[in-house]
Amino acid sequence: MLKWQTKEGYKKLLKDLVSIPSITHHDGELFMAEHLHHTLSSLDYFSKHPDYVRHHPLPDGRKLITAFVQNDPSIKETIILLSHFDVVSVEDFGEWKHLAFRPEELTEKIIENKELLHTFVQDDLNSGDWLFGRGIMDMKAGVALHMSMIEKATTGHFKGNVLMISVPDEEVHSEGMLAGVSVLRQLQEEYDIKYITCLNGEPSFTKYPGDTSSYMYTGSTGKILPGFLCYGKETHVGEPLAGMNGNVMAAEITRELEWNVDYVEKFREEATPVPTNLIQKDLKDHYSVQIPHAAVTLFNLMLFNRSLSDITDMLISSAKSAALRLEDRLFERSKNVSKIVPFTPKKEKIKVLTFNELYEHAVTKYGQEELDRRENMLQTNNPNADERELTIQYVFELASLCRDISPMIVLFYTPPFYPAVCSSEHPLIKATSDEVVNHAKNTFNSELVNVHYFSGLSDLSYIGFHGDSRDLSSFTSNFPLLGSRYHIPFDDMRELDIPVINIGPLGKDAHQWTERLEINKVMDETHPLIIFAMETLFDQAKNQI
Repeated sequence: MLKWQTKEGYKKLLKDLVSIPSITHHDGELFMAEHLHHTLSSLDYFSKHPDYVRHHPLPDGRKLITAFVQNDPSIKETIILLSHFDVVSVEDFGEWKHLAFRPEELTEKIIENKELLHTFVQDDLNSGDWLFGRGIMDMKAGVALHMSMIEKATTGHFKGNVLMISVPDEEVHSEGMLAGVSVLRQLQEEYDIKYITCLNGEPSFTKYPGDTSSYMYTGSTGKILPGFLCYGKETHVGEPLAGMNGNVMAAEITRELEWNVDYVEKFREEATPVPTNLIQKDLKDHYSVQIPHAAVTLFNLMLFNRSLSDITDMLISSAKSAALRLEDRLFERSKNVSKIVPFTPKKEKIKVLTFNELYEHAVTKYGQEELDRRENMLQTNNPNADERELTIQYVFELASLCRDISPMIVLFYTPPFYPAVCSSEHPLIKATSDEVVNHAKNTFNSELVNVHYFSGLSDLSYIGFHGDSRDLSSFTSNFPLLGSRYHIPFDDMRELDIPVINIGPLGKDAHQWTERLEINKVMDETHPLIIFAMETLFDQAKNQI
């Protein structure tokens, strides 16, 4: 008997999933993996094929889950169903955080206090179709839908194979998917199958308050996190013009990059957001009357098609512009002061260089062995340090070693990195997405909008990679922790290189305490739409062979 093909069955499954507090980097992630494995194993198909539902350990002990359904071994075409089962923390729920993982009770509590809510949320409450809870839209609903598709596949409904992969840690560094890429490659060889599409189940995100549209995505936005280590010159506060304040340098970089439309990319009617600052601080660890001569500033930068080498060149150019303004400002202010206190102003030059250039200078001065020793010591002494903080400390240490070339601004990259992916022009995805949009209109009278890049970032970024070695080198050579503390399986990503599509339920307010899901629409529209999309993918794949 099928369990997850009705509203009642799906809702029970979803509430069970939401009830497990699988917050990233907490024990709940392990509990969730065990729960998924146990629940999927309860299907009759996996009683007969127990090895087709598996745990796969990550290096840190967490687990991802795969479930494979193959009704005819002669058929190779396979759809990957991708989801993540981790969620963000619940501190934003305040006094209601004990209800964050209890959807029915939380929804009742919110109804009782609806006067606290924005009118958009109150309108949804009045409709009676919405269920609240942490992770209910992002993305336990998608996990439950994929489990329902796996159950559907066990009946022999689809004309091909279905492989579900559900991973932890999408919300922080995507460590689950970074490990999952090699798992997908291994299973492809073991099962002797051909991947035709990766179908993600991230929810349809609204674009603005009051947005009622539903969206399908045929790609996912990329993201990098560039940083600038600003190393000036120390001096006593009594002689500020004798040095260069790192905070002032960082502020000028931020002034140059924040909201800079030169970094916006357009693809048809879509555009990336402007860059924005995520971290800015000086690197003094105590109070003194020495100026803070070193500071750092980090930026969120979203990507579509622009190459990594072009991005690096643009960032260096922006840093040089900021450096020139700083040089001119310091010189002009020094001249003004010289009219009060006689002295001869000198124009300071600020070097702008990449991390790789700084590293090569340090190797020339101190030797490779000494730099390896320092990096190993830094990582050994800080095993649980945040990757961004560890990167900053390492770049700062190299800059301190090379203070003979200060003042300087050093460009570097830090985790995470999400490559942009877009399959809108892939023949299989183009044909399928057109049919899905038409089916939504004709069957449900729903205007499903095809978006080329999912803006919320997703694990689809790791399903393929098209950057050439020269382009990649300009990025990886300036990424201090890459290969030691942070790993990206570029080779496996290139080998997979399959088209992507995302069809998920309608949700609102991800990562907010008002996170909610339009529960009835999931089974009335999204569930049958995913079935139709999978049927179409298999049919189109055979037609295009």
